[in-house]
Amino acid sequence: MAMTTKRLLRIEAADGELLGLWEMAPAGEAVYPPVLLMHGASFGSALFDLPVAGYSLMRELASGGRFVYAIDVRGYGASVAHGVMNAPPDAHLPFSRALHAVEDIGAAVSAILQRRAVQSIDLIGFSWGSITAGWYASGHIAEVRRLVLYAPLFAEKNAMWLRRIGDPADTRRLAGHFGAYRLITRDDVVARWDGDVAGDPRDVREDGVVDSLFETLAANDPRSGLCHPPAFRCPNGAFADLIKVFNGHPLYDPQTIRARVLLARGECDTTSTRTDMLGLEAAIGSNEKSCLEIAGGSHFLCIEKNHMHLYRAIAIFLAGS
Repeated sequence: MAMTTKRLLRIEAADGELLGLWEMAPAGEAVYPPVLLMHGASFGSALFDLPVAGYSLMRELASGGRFVYAIDVRGYGASVAHGVMNAPPDAHLPFSRALHAVEDIGAAVSAILQRRAVQSIDLIGFSWGSITAGWYASGHIAEVRRLVLYAPLFAEKNAMWLRRIGDPADTRRLAGHFGAYRLITRDDVVARWDGDVAGDPRDVREDGVVDSLFETLAANDPRSGLCHPPAFRCPNGAFADLIKVFNGHPLYDPQTIRARVLLARGECDTTSTRTDMLGLEAAIGSNEKSCLEIAGGSHFLCIEKNHMHLYRAIAIFLAGS
């Protein structure tokens, strides 16, 4: 039986730095347009392709007959080797802001269009990546055929997140201790995930998934083993963006989006809320848009027990006529 294959491509960002773009080829002929996945604020593109059977959204989509791509924007995963990330974290302001991530998505789209000789692609954005993917789609109507915003964020006050990352004296500002990047240990991964689970995490998470996620992320950072305990570097620029979003201020205008849009979230997600998703749906200019909630899922539904419901919903939407 033929298998999908994955490789790492190097493309050039607008600032001349090299970015990592993962490509997964279908086992046979491509029958659908290529799709690009854009990650969230903490875990990079590894979230979309864990080395655990059945836990790869990239592989699920590729097996349906398409080339699948996942970008690590500057500072993340396969793109960690940026000059700012190699300096001490307090030497720079929070790095890798949404505006720059939109530029990196543009570099990836341009590379895919040329590589596959197509006019447009499908685009998937997760969490903070739903902001950058939506922002890109709002300004590049011809290049985006269908748009999936999973765990979407738009512009809703979120007191939980303001307590986490806001300045205690004024939660309209990011807390001052956030430098260019932070270090994330295995325990931090668990804490971040558990922070969005209502109830017992064992109800949504299978054994071994946390270890697989952390090990995959750490393997992308050559400095992870120099830390005790091991930790990978993660940019803080997304937090500087999210402090605005979680104070109710959108970063872009979705009115100009014309692609067909699916918005999807886990029913128990406390970061991407139902009301924020519905507000984004109303603001999107496309005539064809829909919302989906999946029972029993938190913010990281894509690697939880119910993940296949999300995978299948995305695959069906992208394959629709």
